[in-house]
Amino acid sequence: MKQRMGKGLILVIAATIMSGLVGCASWWKSENELIRRAVIEHELDQSGLHVDDVIVRLSPGEFRADFGHGSRMVWLVSNPLQRRYREGEYFRLRDPERSYLFLQEIRYEESRARAKVTTVLDAASTGAVTKEVSLSRTATGWEVTSERPEDGT
Repeated sequence: MKQRMGKGLILVIAATIMSGLVGCASWWKSENELIRRAVIEHELDQSGLHVDDVIVRLSPGEFRADFGHGSRMVWLVSNPLQRRYREGEYFRLRDPERSYLFLQEIRYEESRARAKVTTVLDAASTGAVTKEVSLSRTATGWEVTSERPEDGT
């Protein structure tokens, strides 16, 4: 009897921990999705641009949302060690005639109320432009507060 109660207690504790982790993971994923949506809206909707591909860098296990805006979605999923090889292969093999918006990883500030995303926008008319986009949390999501071009495009 004591052995059954011990196993039951362990199962309850494990279930509680797992549900907490799932809750944290869903928050993290939803925050990343909201940030990516804000950046894509800023880069494409507000400028009136259309790109052939929207490329999103994801970490393993991260949710693949459709941010396409009528564009083809490309998700580059890898850990930091694999990233340079997988992304290098994609960019080496992709059709250079296709325009794209590439959203790289999201970097949060300590307060978690601000974030930055590096983007590369390669529109047919402009060539590739790399920017660091800064965002702030609002009551309803995230909004772009500034952007600055990065050197070494």
